[in-house]
Amino acid sequence: MAVGVWLRWSTVGWVALPLPFDNLRHAHSHLGYFGLLFPLSWLAWKAAGASTPRANVLWLYTVFNLVSFLGFVRAGYGAVAIVGSTVVAGVWVWSIGPLLPRMRRSRDPLAVVPLGVVLSLACVPPIALTLRTHPEMAQGLVSTFLSGLLFLVVLPSTLAAARISPGPWPLLLISGGLGALALGVLPGVPTRLGLLAYAGLISAPTLSRRLRPHARIVWLPVAAGLVGLALGLLPNSRSVALGAIHFLILGPVLATLAPHWLPRELPDWAWWLGHGLWGSMSGALVAQAFTLAPWTWSAAALAGTGTLVWWVAALIAQLGPRRDGPSTTGETE
Repeated sequence: MAVGVWLRWSTVGWVALPLPFDNLRHAHSHLGYFGLLFPLSWLAWKAAGASTPRANVLWLYTVFNLVSFLGFVRAGYGAVAIVGSTVVAGVWVWSIGPLLPRMRRSRDPLAVVPLGVVLSLACVPPIALTLRTHPEMAQGLVSTFLSGLLFLVVLPSTLAAARISPGPWPLLLISGGLGALALGVLPGVPTRLGLLAYAGLISAPTLSRRLRPHARIVWLPVAAGLVGLALGLLPNSRSVALGAIHFLILGPVLATLAPHWLPRELPDWAWWLGHGLWGSMSGALVAQAFTLAPWTWSAAALAGTGTLVWWVAALIAQLGPRRDGPSTTGETE
């Protein structure tokens, strides 16, 4: 988050960047996926009763997270970043083994994850091959890769932790895969229909009584945004994608998984304040698809700074005795 805020203020012109912008951007996004979203997904698997990597594997994962981060900072997609990312991806593939038996359960969201990891990683070799020769195609593949990880790994894991099933997992897999293609390398009517179907499935948490009201409601703009992208009401542009991804991760994902990784519950008013902050940042980013007015850049930087301060305060509030975690037993909704 700190790197992200630094980048936001550099776009306003208030701070300087001693390193290339693209290097820091890659470092920020990869650390977010590698260092935050996958460890949180593992916590979600544990909450749903699945096995997760042991401490020695997590230490290995942590070291190569740092290697890839420093590699991206120094040289972008260079040798060091590639080595670190390769080991990280290897741990992902190794970790999905215990989930394979769940593919026999028709309505288990975690059944999507093994194929989701494999299909998403299948985008990596073509990205490497086209990065310099066909940069536009490579960017589309990157968007498909990142969307695939969200649609087929992170969100199903989040729903599994909350014991919410959006429907049969093959339907979730097909619609999520088509949706990732629609937002990346293969936009078109068939893939947009898949994205539309995925939006309907992912609205399931809004009706769940297993979540607190703030966590239920923030899933609604996610579903609405996907519908807007599927129907062409929102442009499939970089600024819209950035706004959508930031809101999805900071809002629904972290709020839904909060009981499984925060020792102390935060009051609803604090969550609403937080949703307002990252919602404002995401809204300002989306607005850049329609106007390049200076206020959009300043608003994104200010709200991003507020988001960072909110999470620092939220983590400081966790200091103290740890409460008992939520039960990992029970039926899926």
